[in-house]
Amino acid sequence: MPNFNPKTDHLSKLTSKWQHQPTKALRVPEVLLEEVEAYARLLDQGRGDLSISAKNKPPPQQSYSSQGEKIWLGIRPSLRQLGWSILKGRGNEHPIVVDYGLIETEAKSPLPQRLVEIESDLTELVRQFQPHHVALEKPFINANFASGSSSLQALGVINLVVYRQCQVFPVLLYRATWKSHLGSPKADQREVAETVQLLFDLKRLTSQVGSEAIAIAYAGFCGLGISEK
Repeated sequence: MPNFNPKTDHLSKLTSKWQHQPTKALRVPEVLLEEVEAYARLLDQGRGDLSISAKNKPPPQQSYSSQGEKIWLGIRPSLRQLGWSILKGRGNEHPIVVDYGLIETEAKSPLPQRLVEIESDLTELVRQFQPHHVALEKPFINANFASGSSSLQALGVINLVVYRQCQVFPVLLYRATWKSHLGSPKADQREVAETVQLLFDLKRLTSQVGSEAIAIAYAGFCGLGISEK
């Protein structure tokens, strides 16, 4: 039976930490995150100028590809740590790594909230880089595995975002497929990171999950995988 007069007086009231609403996810370099948030708090509390004059408006969105170049977004899907990478290059050339990173969600947060965070951050990412193609790892999901349902929901959000923002059907790659492209289908995360670092002459990799996303984008760039239509 539905309760039409629930007692809610004993429940704590949730209030936003921000005075200005709504809020939006923002991608910034990790080393600047605390400083950017601290300044945003000052602005939110009225100790700054929220207006932006015409002459101080941000420049038009940067284009990351020149004529003939294609941008690939590689995604290593996960509800907790979604790895992403951006590669660009021409079909007959070795691509370069433009950027890579993680979209992380809090394990204790409700599933719908975590999916919203992935949708918001991934949307911002796709808007910034405007990829021409997307390579997505297709995870093997055991029917008896408890997290299988949440993993499928994360995949659904990823597909929704990339198609809504750039009308792209992701290229699907099994883990063994993109790992074989690096040399061994049984390579562990450390071995994948080392291979990716050598392939793209990267001085330092800050995330092994991010390196897997680079490898996934690279496999898609080289023609592996099947487009999901």
